[in-house]
Amino acid sequence: MPGSIISLLNEEQKQLLFATRKQITLQAGQQLFELGERADHMYLVDRGKISLYRLMANGDEKLFKVFTAGGLIAEMAMFMQPRTYPMSARVDQSSELSIFHYQDVLDLISSSPELSLKVMGFMSNRICHLMDTMDILTQVNANQRLVMKLADIYRNQETKQDWVNLPVTKRLLATQLGMTPETLSRSIKKLKDDGYIIESGNHITLVDIPSLCSSVDLTPEIFGVGNN
Repeated sequence: MPGSIISLLNEEQKQLLFATRKQITLQAGQQLFELGERADHMYLVDRGKISLYRLMANGDEKLFKVFTAGGLIAEMAMFMQPRTYPMSARVDQSSELSIFHYQDVLDLISSSPELSLKVMGFMSNRICHLMDTMDILTQVNANQRLVMKLADIYRNQETKQDWVNLPVTKRLLATQLGMTPETLSRSIKKLKDDGYIIESGNHITLVDIPSLCSSVDLTPEIFGVGNN
């Protein structure tokens, strides 16, 4: 799946878009935008780190994603109705950002029927991925949620190897899976102790996918492989 809307553009379209950009530098602790603000811009991280988060009803802060260099923030928010940011974004370290205005992005996409279709496909795939994420979160136990997340990462790899690289820190992964970091550590340790995975930092080797799935009462089809 393409990484962002920008990856859908040809060279001419990229030049047209980047000709409209503005660049800013923000310091650690500053807010990029707040939940509910009008989503008039998307942001490309040129340098630094930005966290996307939301305050929950109980007052806790839920971290959804961390963007580093190359990450594109709020590309989907600009096409929502109403067009508002569904989360808040905070600068974690001094960052340089490229800003693209909604109207400039819309004009570019509207000028090309082919690009419009690509964007529709991109958004549909993103929605499908969000549905997969929701499916993970509805699993009844932590071990199942972890294995389903590994399967999600595995399916979205460009090449199907017998390993996955965790794309985020374990602290953020735990938040995404609706568990504490301690619970995530216990789940990973159990899979390691039982011989189903080998862990080396963020690199996890999948020793036996069918047996791994069977151990948590899931089917290997979640990895896109059969029972054989």
